[in-house]
Amino acid sequence: MTDPQPDMQQPNTFWAEVRRRGVFRVGGIYVAGGFVLLQLGEIVLPAFNAPDWALQTLVVFVTLGFPVAVALSWVYDLGDEGLTRTRSLLPASRGRLLPVLALIGVTAVSAGLGAWWFSRSAMVPPDASRPREAAQPADAAFASRDPAAPITAIAVLPLAHFAEGDDLFARQLHDEIITRLSELTSLRVVSRTSVERYRTTDQLLPEIAAELRVQAIVTGSVAMTAESDSVRISIQLLHAPSDTHMESLTWQREMKDILRLQTEIAVDIATLVQGELGAEVVPAPEQIAQVDPEAHRAFLHGREELERGSPEGPETALTWFDRAVANDTTFARAWAWRAGARVAALAQADSIPPDVIARVREDLEMAAELGGAEDEVRTVMVVLEDRLDQEHGGAFEGLRATIQEAFGGGMRALEAGDSLRRRYAREETGLGRRLGQPSPMTAVRRHWEAGQYDSAAAGLRSMVDESPRLVPAWMALEDLHLRQEDYAGAVQVREERILATMGETADARAAVEELRGRFDPLDPATYWEWRDWNNQARQQRGERVSSVELALTAVGLGDFEGALEQLEIAVDRRDPALLSLRRDPVWDPLRADSRFRAIERQAQGVWQGRGRDRSATGRTPPG
Repeated sequence: MTDPQPDMQQPNTFWAEVRRRGVFRVGGIYVAGGFVLLQLGEIVLPAFNAPDWALQTLVVFVTLGFPVAVALSWVYDLGDEGLTRTRSLLPASRGRLLPVLALIGVTAVSAGLGAWWFSRSAMVPPDASRPREAAQPADAAFASRDPAAPITAIAVLPLAHFAEGDDLFARQLHDEIITRLSELTSLRVVSRTSVERYRTTDQLLPEIAAELRVQAIVTGSVAMTAESDSVRISIQLLHAPSDTHMESLTWQREMKDILRLQTEIAVDIATLVQGELGAEVVPAPEQIAQVDPEAHRAFLHGREELERGSPEGPETALTWFDRAVANDTTFARAWAWRAGARVAALAQADSIPPDVIARVREDLEMAAELGGAEDEVRTVMVVLEDRLDQEHGGAFEGLRATIQEAFGGGMRALEAGDSLRRRYAREETGLGRRLGQPSPMTAVRRHWEAGQYDSAAAGLRSMVDESPRLVPAWMALEDLHLRQEDYAGAVQVREERILATMGETADARAAVEELRGRFDPLDPATYWEWRDWNNQARQQRGERVSSVELALTAVGLGDFEGALEQLEIAVDRRDPALLSLRRDPVWDPLRADSRFRAIERQAQGVWQGRGRDRSATGRTPPG
């Protein structure tokens, strides 16, 4: 009698053997398990600040493990008796060693590829092939998807508010972080006005980055309770074009240390993005005073009232600042802002009461003596002087001398020829923007910063229609088109400007024809070539051309070395146009260059009065 055959007939095809050995089943289980593992890795690894290569390596090893798992399922079987060698039913002629050799080969190849990937990604620093400091400016394209590329521009989005009551604290903290960050670095830091429209948005980070022309975006949240005197702030730094998480930071401090904290946050972000910061731009913690929490809350309310711009705002703000200095007499910024509120209130008065200047002087002297509010002190002085000049002409020369003498020789920022510092005080400081007289150009700037280009253009058009020879408005209108890379529109504005400012003369028509002849709408470089030619022609006629204008043209032509040389000249001349270094994207190709960083620090030292007039009184702030 013949021996019975096994239940499973010998397969006569390879695929039948594959099914018998459960290879498909093992492959399906592996794919499902690998997917779950990768999902967990995507959640867990960023929470522990793991580097980018960690998740990438996990993906590679899970992928390379698939052929190994399939090979193992062919050779071995997992059953009740444990892991056993699968009995082959294939004809003996196919060889018994073939599956084992295939398993060894697949495993060796996968292990080799995994080791090669790990050595390339994990063992080599991201910037080893090109140090960030040595990167060429041309590499600093804002749209680069490489997280290791130099970061030249950053945006801090509005902070999420997880606290009881209104979001006043979160909004003001957001403003302070932006201000401090722009002071500490040569990065272009997008203004609060420009990012405010993203407070509630469903746009993706790469879309926001493209609109703002930045590489890095900061998001975060503020958590506190009304009963607590502590605050918890969480920040995430993201490489926006590639939508890649770079770093997470968290701080928890008592409210009395809030002034130190907002500077610490800016310093930590700047250090992550630009590396070690110079000691000359980073204030020592002990130089930043603590503040009473109630005084700080009153101070924030006062700032908000001034920001509203309503007729009753200055008086209401003054009440809040009174409360702030009453709660904390060492709060220097509250003293300076109280002086600013007094000056702002003068806009509603027909004449200057005799005692107002005395009160302003007392507040500013106190702020200057305490230290830490130098920008605010200078700003109030500049705005007050401008008011006196506009409303009373030279009748208050004696009073101006008295004001300056109150602050000693250190108050050089008030010299009439130092237009860079005066413009910085009026336009770039928080207090200056709140105290500045409303003007059409101010409204245009707000529309511009908010990305409302059509409204900005309409405002500028109204200005040049009313005053055809108003060159600053023409320049702003041309720059507005350049910001949108509309070179044809910029050329049209320049043609109109030439005819409006020079009149319908032969020289004006010749200049227009020269511009039309040199400009090719299909080649934006021809615009900059004409602008360079025009600057040279002006210089040959004996006209003075701003070094910042020459540098700007050099950047447009790709002559970065020439641009840096002109910017160095502009710093020596204290050119007011240097303020454009802070916010204009045209300088982004230079921001990764260490020479540009040095120029920007020197310029900031000029307009912020570092060094000899670090304190308004020339006295050392108390420790």
